[in-house]
Amino acid sequence: MKVSLSAILHGNPGEGKSWAGATAPAPRLLLDAEGGSRFCKRNHPMVTWDPLTGPPPEWDGVWQSCFVSVQDWLTFDAAHQWLASGKHPFKSVVIDSFTELQKRLVDAVSGINQPTMQQWGEILRRMEDKARALRDLAVREDNSLEAVIAICLSHSKDDKIRPFVKGSLELSLPGFFDIVCFHYTTQDEATGTVNYQGLITPLNGIVAKDRTNVLVSHYGPALPSVNISEWIELIRAEYA
Repeated sequence: MKVSLSAILHGNPGEGKSWAGATAPAPRLLLDAEGGSRFCKRNHPMVTWDPLTGPPPEWDGVWQSCFVSVQDWLTFDAAHQWLASGKHPFKSVVIDSFTELQKRLVDAVSGINQPTMQQWGEILRRMEDKARALRDLAVREDNSLEAVIAICLSHSKDDKIRPFVKGSLELSLPGFFDIVCFHYTTQDEATGTVNYQGLITPLNGIVAKDRTNVLVSHYGPALPSVNISEWIELIRAEYA
């Protein structure tokens, strides 16, 4: 059985989601729709790629992340087609963020105008289809992907704190993924150190889950930090 996972990381701005995404197994593809992941190159070697102009770069064992600036839906869709083809070197893909990606699709469908009800229906169907297709890549035996990570902002609605996407997708999206991790920070009163943590079980209306039950068994309901490569190794040890 192929050991892999799909996960949503959601939280407020500045809670370490982009940095957590960069802990996914290398070589990783960073599909950056809002510009946050480009700063992760300070910690590891990075190359850039334009999926509209040709195939992904070959992995030379030096770079760890391949950065794609997703300024429009066409760029994202082209990258997904390369991923689906299996003709790529990546072990993980990080979409940063799904919240912003939905806005890119809105721009593609309705331009500067407010989407009509019919257009909103199209947008929601296409986003759901894309979320499912990305998730499914992680379990396909003919694809090298081990992790599919969707980063989202959070928002509060109806006494729930959910990944922030619009329409019915806010209810269906968490169900597509194995893990939903809510990011938050705590501060050490003695040192002032900020700690980036994650919640993987529901608490006080926060949408979170661990379908594998491996992470909850190992860490408990809250994570002292988020390391996706470590998650996969724990799951591999459990199911090998």
